[in-house]
Amino acid sequence: MSILLDAVRGGAAIVVLLGHMVQTGIYTGSYPFGPLAQHNAVVVFFVLSGLVIAHSVADHRGTLRDYAIARATRILPVSLFALAFGTAVYAIVTAFDLEPALQLAPYDRLSPATVLLPAAFLSESWNGVGPVWNPPYWSLAYEVWFYALFGAAYWLEGRRRVAWLAVLGLVAGWRILLMLPIWLMGAALARYAGDWQPTRTKALQLALAGAIALFVASDLGHVASLAMYVVHAQVDYPLKNSNYFLTDYLFGAGIALLFVAARPFAEAGHARLHAQRGPIRWLAGFSFSLYILHWPMLSVLSACGIGAGDNPFSFAALAAGIVGLCAAIARITEYRSRDLRRWVTARLARRSEPLPA
Repeated sequence: MSILLDAVRGGAAIVVLLGHMVQTGIYTGSYPFGPLAQHNAVVVFFVLSGLVIAHSVADHRGTLRDYAIARATRILPVSLFALAFGTAVYAIVTAFDLEPALQLAPYDRLSPATVLLPAAFLSESWNGVGPVWNPPYWSLAYEVWFYALFGAAYWLEGRRRVAWLAVLGLVAGWRILLMLPIWLMGAALARYAGDWQPTRTKALQLALAGAIALFVASDLGHVASLAMYVVHAQVDYPLKNSNYFLTDYLFGAGIALLFVAARPFAEAGHARLHAQRGPIRWLAGFSFSLYILHWPMLSVLSACGIGAGDNPFSFAALAAGIVGLCAAIARITEYRSRDLRRWVTARLARRSEPLPA
């Protein structure tokens, strides 16, 4: 099942990349997915993240410090590099008086806030601003607050738990809290469906229900978002990327059902999945870097007038180039997470050793 989840992670990252290439006008030809495909892929990430984190914690409970170190050393090498990379790309491109042909990034002017707030994962909290030329960064800020809230709920107890959850929720803000139930769907799978093995008949029924949920959520997404625009215009609090939260709940539930339904088939097809584990795990291994670095690269292509037009082969070639570049960058960022985790753990262990008498 882990290989299948890796395939889902890598596939979702590719869907985001390709969807953004269409969205930014890099590719203008026929494309099989709708405009919400890349947003829906993020919902897949959220459910998958909740499942993986909750399962990992259940298997290796550890301490709150262990959990914090694991999350920080996973996120920070990539997030800090992404901020530096995006800022450098923006500075170099604009120095030549260039800009992307389709300026779709909500933050297109560099300022201290567009660096410091994202670095502290406050870009999506209340009136925060995100990094220049990197809209996908929004979901990373959400993820970090999901991690923090989950850690407080899991390890703390009593009044201390309630107080920390209240403080963390207040700092995170309503946008992030609105999407938290989607992440918790994945965590619930690890907690309540971990040992359940549906029959093939039941699995097919669950898969059908999940597929219907995905179809309805995708079809009604824009309708629900228009209703939310009316609501947050009244309260003067734009929901931004949480604008689809109503249909995102339905989409997330559909993904959760499909994960459960996939179990008997994944086990039956384990040999075939195992034969493809190399390329699947290769792609999944840098999917985080691919997700968080591709938009600045697309901005460079657009600013330089490089595009695929309606040629699908050029589309594939440009996408492959971005995938390859992100894989290379991941060698010094994402792939170093475990080494950094061991180093931080060792340093903190030495500091906590009692002094000799």
